[in-house]
Amino acid sequence: MNKAQVFVFFEMKKIARSRSLLLFGLLLSVLLLTITTVQLFALPITTSFTRYSASFLNVLLLLLPLFTLSIGALSISSDVDSRWFSLLRTYPMKASTYTWGKFFALFFSFSIMLIISSGLVMMVQALQTLQAFDFLLIILSFFTVAIFSALSILVGSLSKNRIHSLSLALGIWAFFLLIYDYIVMAIGTVVSGIILQNLIIFLTFTNPAEWIRIGFIIFSGNSTVLGPLYFNFSTFFLSPSGMIIYGFISILWVIIPIFISGKILYRKEG
Repeated sequence: MNKAQVFVFFEMKKIARSRSLLLFGLLLSVLLLTITTVQLFALPITTSFTRYSASFLNVLLLLLPLFTLSIGALSISSDVDSRWFSLLRTYPMKASTYTWGKFFALFFSFSIMLIISSGLVMMVQALQTLQAFDFLLIILSFFTVAIFSALSILVGSLSKNRIHSLSLALGIWAFFLLIYDYIVMAIGTVVSGIILQNLIIFLTFTNPAEWIRIGFIIFSGNSTVLGPLYFNFSTFFLSPSGMIIYGFISILWVIIPIFISGKILYRKEG
């Protein structure tokens, strides 16, 4: 086992001991099981985009970014505050090894909780044999964990202390998940036509939460709920080349923040 693998396992143990990860797993499991129970026993079975799909997606897009941003940013800022990062730099460890190690520790830790929660949901759905589990939603959830884990490392590297990192993490979460939609609606009141159409499509690429949401709706075959504005957009991304580009852009959302984080930390402790 090389030093990078040792560092990842060490960071995963630190995250597990913080109990924040367990709180996330508990909240996620309770909410998803509640939504699934309501769908199975109170609503008719359907394979279309329903309130169940929307609720499931909204819970994942609210909890995953919130906890990954908070825990990841606090982890980086705590290492810098306690001079632990400075100590690590005395060993033959590059800043990129540190940032990627943090990323994989966060990604694997949250992925384990996500798999456990999904397993519980599948057990409940087994009570109703006609109900199929939506694996696309879980796959895109892994994308969400990866993207926001990378962003959390960038937030932590930009922070001056732990309080600052938590404030930045919550601010970014609120912007992407809450404020963003109101900004788009406000722009829609003063801009119209082809300019508004191109602007909305452009803004879709700049918000990772919206990027995942649109991806789920398109790839699940329910792009009609987006309206005529996204017709050409969804048609392109349903093609093989469009799927490749979707994956490529998602990977860029991971690589770019981690690359910038490494540069910032190198200068901060250099």
